[in-house]
Order: sequence, then C-alpha cells, then structure tokens
Amino acid sequence: MTRVDINRVSKIIQEVAEEHILPHFRNLKAGDIAYKIGDDPVTIADKNAESALSARLLDLLPGSKVVGEEAFASNRSLLELFLGESPVWIIDPVDGTRNFVRGSSEFGVIVALAEQNQTLAGWIYDPTSKDVVTVEKGAGTWFNGQRLRVLPPVELPEMRGFLGDRLLDFKNKSSVINKIEPVFEVMRAGSHEYPRLLLNQPHFGKEAPQIHFRASYMYATPWDEAAGVLMHQEAGGYSAYWNGEAYRPSLMDRGIALAPNKDSWFELRNWVQSFCELPTESAA
Repeated sequence: MTRVDINRVSKIIQEVAEEHILPHFRNLKAGDIAYKIGDDPVTIADKNAESALSARLLDLLPGSKVVGEEAFASNRSLLELFLGESPVWIIDPVDGTRNFVRGSSEFGVIVALAEQNQTLAGWIYDPTSKDVVTVEKGAGTWFNGQRLRVLPPVELPEMRGFLGDRLLDFKNKSSVINKIEPVFEVMRAGSHEYPRLLLNQPHFGKEAPQIHFRASYMYATPWDEAAGVLMHQEAGGYSAYWNGEAYRPSLMDRGIALAPNKDSWFELRNWVQSFCELPTESAA
C-alpha cells in the first residue's frame, strides 16, 4: 500500500491555499468567476489552486496521477484512472465554491489519495482557520493530535444530519413521510459537514452542533466524498451506497449515506424510504 508523509501533504495544501485561494476570498473580480453548467460556479481560485496542488502532489509521489474536480469537468474519462495500478490524487481545490463566491467562510480544500479504487488517505483543510483533519487507512482520523470518533448512535428522532437537495425535495413533497424524523440541514460543503460528523468540539473553531448522518440521493463524487468517507470509517462510523455496497472512488453516479453504526444506517435508510424510492442499482 502506497504511503505518503501526511504532514508534508498538509503543508502543501496550506501553502497553496495561502498563495492561490485566500488572496481571492472576498476579493473576486468580475472576470474571476465562470460557470460550468447552469449556476455551478468556478473561480480563478479553483483553477489556480487545482493546478498548483496537482503539480506539487505529482512531484511528491512520482508515478502518481490526478483526478481534479475542474479537470474532470472537461474530461470524464479521468475516472478510469482509479481502475489502474498507479496511485491517484483526488483534488477539490475549493469545496463550497458557491459559499466562497458569496464571501462565506464555509469552504475548504479536500485532498485524498487512492490506489486500486480504494481510498488510502485524506485531508480536509479550512483556509480561514488553518485547521486540518487528516486520515490514513488503518491509522485513524486525527485533528490537532487528537484521534477522532463519530458520535454515539441515538434513536432516529434524536439524530441530526445533512440531506442532499434532491432528498430534501422528495421529503417536502411527500404526503406519506414517517412523522418521527430527525433534525436535518441542507448540504452545502462537505469540507465543513464531514468534520461535524467527527469532532467533539466546535468544528474548525465555529460554533455548530455535531451531526450523526449525511445522505445524498444520487451523487457521490470522489472529490467531495473520498476523504470524508474514509475519515468517517476510521472514526468508527458506517457508510454505504443505498444498495448496501461499500464506497469506491470511481463510482460517482449513486447516492451514499453515513451514520454512527450499521443499525443506525439502516434506520436512516428506512426513514428515507418512507418518502422516496431509493436507487438500488448494483455498484459492480
């Protein structure tokens, strides 16, 4: 299994954020923002940070490849790299770009390292607080020298979590939903949602309640999920696609759910099935 210096990668991410992201925060010019599809923005910070991270991480691990969110937008065949023998860096240069454009500090940098379609390590970095959560397969999830754990499982009505937009839409339109339901919020940025599944203190210095679950209906893109799913697993949590199969970075067109343990995951799935039909395609 390929290994890298976790702290060295953290340093690279911090340096790239200082040079290519923070100078544009709350300082974007008219020509600094473009749109990929519909209202999905990409900024000069996204592009320059992905380019810089790609170059430095490839140099750190010779022979590796890169799947970046912005590069994928023009080349979907990049997903095939996960099926090869080479280690693959996964980069989300500015997770929460809409927040970044609005001037909200709820954005971050997400990096993961995969090999043979399995996530080996991950980093979630908050440029505004300079906090980083790291994970290495088999070695745990860490923040400021503290090994992290998920919240203890609780009954469904006591759960708090995030629902993706489409699940929220189904829920709001349903007339048969189970009336016993958890507290939920709308997904906005995985870089700030995944740490809330883990930290037993205000996440990244922000006062926000912890959460028990995170669920998306159809999409689990590698740049949004690979690092966070491994962090959650290494902290003792349970995650799976809706059909019960384990997460793999190459499979992005299917939904995924995370909960404190397997029993609470099934309780969550049963609740979601009370207001929508879940996709159950094979993840093979």
